[in-house]
Amino acid sequence: MDGTTEPLLAVVGHPIAGNPSQFALERAVSSLGLDWRVLSFDVPSGDIAAALNGFSVIGIAGVLVDSSIREAASAWYVEKTGFEGVSIDCLVRDEDGQFVGSDERRSWILDQLAEKENSMRLCFGNCGAKTAWDLQSLRAEKIAGDVKPDMIEAADVILVVDDLSGPPELELDEWPANDGSTVVLELSTRHPLQDRIRELGYRVLTESDLQIGVLQRSVEKWSSQQVDPAVIRDAVEEYLGV
Repeated sequence: MDGTTEPLLAVVGHPIAGNPSQFALERAVSSLGLDWRVLSFDVPSGDIAAALNGFSVIGIAGVLVDSSIREAASAWYVEKTGFEGVSIDCLVRDEDGQFVGSDERRSWILDQLAEKENSMRLCFGNCGAKTAWDLQSLRAEKIAGDVKPDMIEAADVILVVDDLSGPPELELDEWPANDGSTVVLELSTRHPLQDRIRELGYRVLTESDLQIGVLQRSVEKWSSQQVDPAVIRDAVEEYLGV
C-alpha cells in the first residue's frame, strides 16, 4: 500500500462496541512488523455509503465490514461499480486509489469446501438459491425432509446455517458417530450445537473460526503478507475473555 507513511485501516459495523476485530487486527499487523493504525467506526446501515465514500477521500487503506452492515455495504459497492449480485466484507485500496471489494467470508467457506473436493455436501437451514449459501456454487444438497442416518454418514461436509426456524430440525440423536473425516460448518446463531456434534467425533468449524479466517484473509489482502492465524485467535479470545 502506498500513499501514507502510516496506513490506516477501518472497521465498520453497527453496533461496533464489543467487536474484537480492531484489537485482533492491531495484533495481526504488529506481528508482521507493520506500523499501521486500526480505527473502529459505528456506522448505521443508512450512513454506510457516506462513510465509505468519505474513506475513499481521506485515504483509508483498507476497510473491514462487519456482518451487521454487510448488506448495505454491498449495495453501495454494486451501485459504485455496477457489478450485480456482489457481496463484500473487505475493501482494499488499489494503485489507482479506488476501493476494490471482496467477499472474504464466502472465500473462507469455499476454502474449507475445497478440502473436500468432489464430496457429498448437505446443507441445513436457509440454503436457497438467492441466499448467501447458493447451493449451485457450493454444490450442496439442501435437506428439506426427514434426515436419514445413512445420509449423514455418507456426507463429507455438512453446512448448518441460518435460518433454522423451520424443518428439518437437527435431530442429533439420529446422527451416527464419526471418525473426524466429516467437516461440519456450524454457522447458525440459533442452535449452538457445536459441543454435541464434536462429541460424536465430527470436525466442527464455527462462526468464530469463520471470523478469524476473515480477519486473516483481510490482513493478507491488505499487506500481501501471511499472518499466523494463532495470533488472531489468541487476540479474539483475550478480548472476549474466553
